[in-house]
Amino acid sequence: MKRRELLDNISMDALEKMIPCFRPIVRRYKKDEEIITYSGEEEKQHIAILQQGRAKLEVLNIDGEVFRLESYQNGDVFGELFTLPINSNEYIVTAEEDCRVIYLDYTHVITPCEHICPFHTQLISNLFIMTAQKTQELSFHLSVLHQHSIREKLLCYLRYVRVASEKSIGEYFEIPMTLSKLADYLCVDRSAMMREMKSMKNDKLLNSSQRTFCLYA
Repeated sequence: MKRRELLDNISMDALEKMIPCFRPIVRRYKKDEEIITYSGEEEKQHIAILQQGRAKLEVLNIDGEVFRLESYQNGDVFGELFTLPINSNEYIVTAEEDCRVIYLDYTHVITPCEHICPFHTQLISNLFIMTAQKTQELSFHLSVLHQHSIREKLLCYLRYVRVASEKSIGEYFEIPMTLSKLADYLCVDRSAMMREMKSMKNDKLLNSSQRTFCLYA
């Protein structure tokens, strides 16, 4: 399924007419500044849109372990609504460079205006689909992180991408990130990951060139 965006099928003219209903708040953050923190217990208050910059979402679990869950760039949406409801975890969004964030009031976004504007209805539909997709992505990411070794993490992730790209065993497919970002995604050291990939090649489990892989397992 194509990844849904909040403003899909909504024209700029329609957006300008809808914006006053959302009570937008614009805030700026410096590099390494904490943008928001929350757990699964808070009520949904705002939908945050990263208008400028880069940020990251990390989770702190009950054991004190910190995992990187997502990276955000221009146009990405985040907040309590898009995070798995695990009450024992704390979620932290941090600016990786100077950021500009627009906050939209959650209640006003999900409540159609008095004119029952079709574009507002489209936005609610987009929001519903985005929530389902992000929950699925985060659930899978957590399942990858819970694998016990670098090899198991790689195999879990690569098998998923192969299925998503509709490739069968032995066919080449491309992952949607660089190897450096893959190491970040897996929460492992890049050098250790590259050594493990070399070992997996020797064991005839995979073949690869940059972002292109062929998986035999």
